[in-house]
Amino acid sequence: LVNSTVAPVSEQMLHTLFAAQVKARGHEAAIIASQCTLTYKELYERSNQVGHKLRSLGVVPNQLVAVVMQKGWEQIVAVMGILAAGAAYVPVAWDLPEERRAYLLENSSATVVLTQSWLDQDLDWPAGLTRLCLDNQDLSNENCEPLESVQKPDDLAYVIYTSGSTGLPKGVAIAHRGVVNAITQTNQFFEIGESDRVLALTALHHDMSVYDIFGTLTAGGVLVIPDDSEARNPAHWSEWLLREQITVWNSVPAMMEMLLEYAGDRADMLPSSLRWVFLGGDWISVTLPSRLHRLVANAQVVSVGGPTETTLWNIWHPVESVAPDQKSIPYGRPIANTKYYVLNEALDDCPVWVPGELCCAGVGLAKGYWRDEEKTHAKFITHPRTGERLYRTGDMGRYLPDGNIEFLGRVDFQFKIRGYRIEPGEIEAALTQHTAVRSAVVSVIGEQDNRQQGERLVAYVLPEKELTLTIDELRSFLGDKLPSHMVPSAFILLDAFPLSANGKVDRQALPVPDSFLQNLDIAYVAPETDIEQKIADIWKSVLASEEVGVNSNFFEIGGNSLSITKVYSQLRSSLPNVIKQVPLTDLYKYPTIRTLADYLSATGSPQRSMAAVQSDKENEAKAADKLDKAKQRLKQQLQRSKKAVKTSKA
Repeated sequence: LVNSTVAPVSEQMLHTLFAAQVKARGHEAAIIASQCTLTYKELYERSNQVGHKLRSLGVVPNQLVAVVMQKGWEQIVAVMGILAAGAAYVPVAWDLPEERRAYLLENSSATVVLTQSWLDQDLDWPAGLTRLCLDNQDLSNENCEPLESVQKPDDLAYVIYTSGSTGLPKGVAIAHRGVVNAITQTNQFFEIGESDRVLALTALHHDMSVYDIFGTLTAGGVLVIPDDSEARNPAHWSEWLLREQITVWNSVPAMMEMLLEYAGDRADMLPSSLRWVFLGGDWISVTLPSRLHRLVANAQVVSVGGPTETTLWNIWHPVESVAPDQKSIPYGRPIANTKYYVLNEALDDCPVWVPGELCCAGVGLAKGYWRDEEKTHAKFITHPRTGERLYRTGDMGRYLPDGNIEFLGRVDFQFKIRGYRIEPGEIEAALTQHTAVRSAVVSVIGEQDNRQQGERLVAYVLPEKELTLTIDELRSFLGDKLPSHMVPSAFILLDAFPLSANGKVDRQALPVPDSFLQNLDIAYVAPETDIEQKIADIWKSVLASEEVGVNSNFFEIGGNSLSITKVYSQLRSSLPNVIKQVPLTDLYKYPTIRTLADYLSATGSPQRSMAAVQSDKENEAKAADKLDKAKQRLKQQLQRSKKAVKTSKA
């Protein structure tokens, strides 16, 4: 009965559903951003101009057009224009390392990129790309009339790249039919419509953004876009939530945790208008719903889930209440036109309570992996008894007696940290490109539901014996190759990996660092002033560490966006007169206790002595000199690495 989900399937496409709202709500606001407000008619006409321009460049259905942009109204015009032209969009994060960005653009076969003028000037671009800057592109001569739709529901809508186990990301190809089913079922079930306002928090390259854009604009609602520069700042989110009376929140759980940490016990930091809080992509703390209800009584948490390969989300669980002894939030039940099977290794159904691999069927299954038939055939299989097309998620789960599915983690070594799906093999492959690395294993420590620390990546590295290797070199090396969320918090250099009886690396026997400090090339320096001691005490509390030096970098010893919000919250209590003048984003600029203490001292005491100011300048000069030398060492290391890679290829 749980899989009896058959319902009418729409033959519409994302852009045609949006066009229907334009007819009904043409002069109503569609997008609100700090830069501008666009009505449905204005957004439609600008998108059509982009569509006509792309048609003139020869784009066709199932062709990918890249979007490389910071968050803003231009992203929405871009994706709507691409779909109107008949093509599909592929989002590429603007802040990726150059090498990874170039790979995604090459692998996607994109010949046209929609971007913004400042990125067009600042980024290095592969040759042969046609780049259109939507913020200053003169489209006034382009036709703004509707384009005849040339796609079919089973044609591509978008491709989103996820981490790959072999060292390279893989593109998940999603058709219109599946995503239209997901957003229309969501809007119908939760009665989301023209009176709703959604805060677009999620980055375009994460598939939860699909609901932000298309779920909102096909329902006639208003999409509110926060500033890209404040993407990690819950104070900024709170400001937008209150100003625009947001009704729907959609994000990974870590972002809601940041907001709740920022708000504390102040109900006036969140709007009473908030109705639905969709949380997906990671574990939800069992205490989160009650903490939210204390601030917004009418807000209901909805657990939404499903891998990118099954389109947006294909399972949900509205959280009515959480029992005191409850250990996890249920994964939920499949949405309409979707099925969830719990199968054993022989692909037989598992009874209630018995764990197995979660396998999905239904209209939401991806077309496959872009330009990778081998991976597609390995993960998308045929059910041996029903003949249905199945996606093997690699997730473990079990059916509960009430029909809900309980999520139990991964079958393999894949991780999910703060909503990002991470294949350790991709990080390991990047590490072994370093000339001084013989072998590497990446693992995770911590617990998903630990609000204090959460999960953290740890890299275990076997160095080449004749070469020197430092942690700073490794961290910088990975920073040039991988997104920041894939750079481990800690690195441990080993002489050998522990092995199991069958000769494989025994991941359970890998050493767990007692403190991330031991993995950094930084000598411990104790706090010297009252303010340094206060900050150190807060860091130790938040990071659950016994010892923190004033020169340790918060993010290199295990800190993340959630924990920095906790630090900010505690600083507001300890130093209320000082911290009220300081935005949370400044804590990212001063990531050591010493630099933060100096900054806060200057903020709280503007009349500092000339000697102190001069001392700061001297320290800054020394730090800059040290950084320059480090960059030179890194540059030399990278040059050696590139030579080694070329030699190995030869």
